[in-house]
Amino acid sequence: MAGRSDIEEGKVDQSVEEWKSTFRAKLRRHSPLPASCCIFRVPEVLRIQKQEAYEPHMVSIGPFHRGRREQFQLVENVKGWYLECLLSRLNISLDSLIDRIKVLEKEARACYSEPFIHLDHNKFVEMLILDGCFLIELFRKALVMNEDIDEKDGDHDDPIFSLSCMLEYLYHDILLLENQLPWSVLEFFYDLIFENSRTNPLELSLSELIIKFFIQSVADGRIFSYPEPDNETVHILDFIRTALVLTKQQHTVTNRSRTRSSYLPARIPCAITLSELGVKFKRGSPGCIMDIEFTNGVFTIPPLVIDLRSGPLFRNLIAYEQLYQRCSQKVTSYIVLMDSLLGSIEDVDLLCEERILSNMLSGDQDASQFFKQLCNHHTIFIMFDYMKLCVDVNVYCAKQRRRLKPQRNRWIKQLKHDYFGTPWKILSWFAAGTLLVLTLLQTIYTINN
Repeated sequence: MAGRSDIEEGKVDQSVEEWKSTFRAKLRRHSPLPASCCIFRVPEVLRIQKQEAYEPHMVSIGPFHRGRREQFQLVENVKGWYLECLLSRLNISLDSLIDRIKVLEKEARACYSEPFIHLDHNKFVEMLILDGCFLIELFRKALVMNEDIDEKDGDHDDPIFSLSCMLEYLYHDILLLENQLPWSVLEFFYDLIFENSRTNPLELSLSELIIKFFIQSVADGRIFSYPEPDNETVHILDFIRTALVLTKQQHTVTNRSRTRSSYLPARIPCAITLSELGVKFKRGSPGCIMDIEFTNGVFTIPPLVIDLRSGPLFRNLIAYEQLYQRCSQKVTSYIVLMDSLLGSIEDVDLLCEERILSNMLSGDQDASQFFKQLCNHHTIFIMFDYMKLCVDVNVYCAKQRRRLKPQRNRWIKQLKHDYFGTPWKILSWFAAGTLLVLTLLQTIYTINN
């Protein structure tokens, strides 16, 4: 009996040791999400709202969607072709290119929210080369075609530019949060490709090249400014966000950090209600959509075109602002403010009449639902950019209500005095109403017979 007890005790000890070994394997010396992380997988609570807004259609950039879909194969072949053209044009060997970009691998990996251990050193470097070369060559080729620049290496059988709607898909895919490359990789290929002035006839900077490409993706390119990237620019989506939120008063990228605050979005009346309270709506200068002002009862709002491309862009920008710790919530604040103003199709019509909104959505997708769907209950606020503006609007509305209430009371009192002041006046109105109803019924009866 004692022997069996010892064996059983030995088995228990062995099981405990195995458990401890497994437990130790879960310990981590370093944070699973380094401070340098800036490219994230969109959380399921956001993705479930509209999954297709966060996923690529034609091209995978970076590791999140690499090699997962057959529809990416055409552009994967284009990536290889672009790289071969680059190596031939610049007379650089593939070995030399690999050696030069190897130094960026560790820094690039630290930008992603997942380790991607299935991509070893060689596969990760291959991805950086193919994707980075593709993006810069794509921007360069688009510039050549749009500016009608005569280049000997211009190719007319490029499927990116010869297939219908291909660019429309790429505009969508390249601005997805999960489809980003670190900015340092883009700068590497830009310097490599444009170090010879002959291949850069307009002498554009990387930021200008990117803006010129995406201006073609929107109905009104004036919503983009031309910011110069600072040391905190992390990828293309981040840069495009800066180009959208950089106001006329700003000449550099400012207020990037998220300052914790108890400020919550303040709701204001919808556009129709504001109009009834005497608020005037004025079309602002085309440009930064963030330049919204309220002064002396006048709401000045820059114009915005809403179409099918607007939703995915705003959704990915909101997801980025929710996840990146150094990013303020300017775009999210804008969406919340517009959602307050546009409670119904009547509000949309009012702003459309003032040429503030151009609604290019189909009839069953009015702009009021557009903003409401973007601003869902999963949005977490740390700082609301339009807090002061909303306070000013609500103060103005309260004053207007106090001013209009005595006037309304006087109207009601005057109405009672003029038309319902005596029993005879009330009786005459009752008789007139009864006669009107009887006449109407007689007319209907006559028509039916």
